[in-house]
This record gives sequence, structure tokens and C-alpha cells, in this order.
Amino acid sequence: MPQHLGLNIMEKSGGLKMTRENYIRVNNKSSFGTGEIYPESYIKSHTKNCFENFDLNIQYYNSLSKQEFNEELMRFLNKTKVFEEFTDLSLLKGSPGYYVMVLDAYSQVYIGISGDITRRLRVHWSAQKQFDRLIFGGIDDSILSIDSFRAYDTTRVFAYVTDDFQSFENEYINYFDPKYMLNRTVGGPLNGLTEAILHRKTRKLSSEDNIS
Repeated sequence: MPQHLGLNIMEKSGGLKMTRENYIRVNNKSSFGTGEIYPESYIKSHTKNCFENFDLNIQYYNSLSKQEFNEELMRFLNKTKVFEEFTDLSLLKGSPGYYVMVLDAYSQVYIGISGDITRRLRVHWSAQKQFDRLIFGGIDDSILSIDSFRAYDTTRVFAYVTDDFQSFENEYINYFDPKYMLNRTVGGPLNGLTEAILHRKTRKLSSEDNIS
């Protein structure tokens, strides 16, 4: 069984890094609880759209400066003063608090909260984003979901262990320049899909000035 950041992790079909080949797992059943079965025409067009959005996001990541990304991460850590890097995530087993997943190859971070940080990270790594939820916005502005990435894409983890892990998630998200953020909604509890859509975060992917 492979290990990553001190944890045993399960092998995953397609490997432990996100690729274009393992990004999509087609499912003709709605994930929204409606019981809808998608027709072949939807599957074909949605697959095309998802790949187009994927390619735009990869192009976007490649345009970012890794040096500037690391400077932004250091600014965040210096400003918050509460996050500690954990190279052995087993030390966080059962610990509540905030976590920052760093995906260095993509110059991106994801900030989340959990009552058990280690278990939550395992959920991210084992997930396969639902086919009909891959695009959250438009083709040219939807951010890739953290659950589309895989275990080896997370290269560093910082955590702030605290029982009060509901109060400051959105504040921490807003500390970071949004061009480096994978969060697709505001932080904090959201009441269902409608509220998530109302607070959706997007980014301009198709323009030459998308990092200004």
C-alpha cells in the first residue's frame, strides 16, 4: 500500500495524480437526487464541455508564477500565525480545525474545515467528483473541484488545530489571492445546492489577461 505524508493510502484507478485520462468518470444518473437518467446527447456534450474546461484550467495553472505563489503562501502563513505544516498527517488523526492543502504543481491551495482533519483529507483523496458536478459555472470560468485532484497532487498540508473551526474559514479564504484558490464557494456552512450556487466562486479562464 502506498504512503503519502505519513498516511497509508488506497490505490485508485488511473493512479494517484490527476490526469486528463482519469479526470472524468461518466455516469448517466443524476447526482442531485432527482432520479433523472441523462440521455446520450447530454453525456456526449457534457463530456466535451468538461474536457474543454479542464484544458482551460490546466492552461491557467501553467501561466502562474510558482515563486509568486510561494510568496503568497508565506504571506498567508505570516498573517494568520496559527497554521503549522504537518509532514506526518497521522498526527492530526481525530483533530478538529482548519486545513490548507497545497498543490504545488498547480500553484493552488484549498482551505477547509473538519472535526477530523486526517479523515477529511482521506475523503478528498478518495473522491471522484460526480460527472454532472464537474462544471460549477460556465465552461470558461468553472474552477476544478479539489475532489478531482488526487493524493499525490497535495504536496504540503498546513493545519490549525482548534475546536472553534466554524468561525473563520471564509476569512482565511479571503486572505488568499483568489487566483491561487480552489475553493468553489465561500467558507462556512451552506444550506444546500441553491445557497452554494448563490455564493459560487469562478475565475476568468479564456482571456489572455486572466491573471491580472
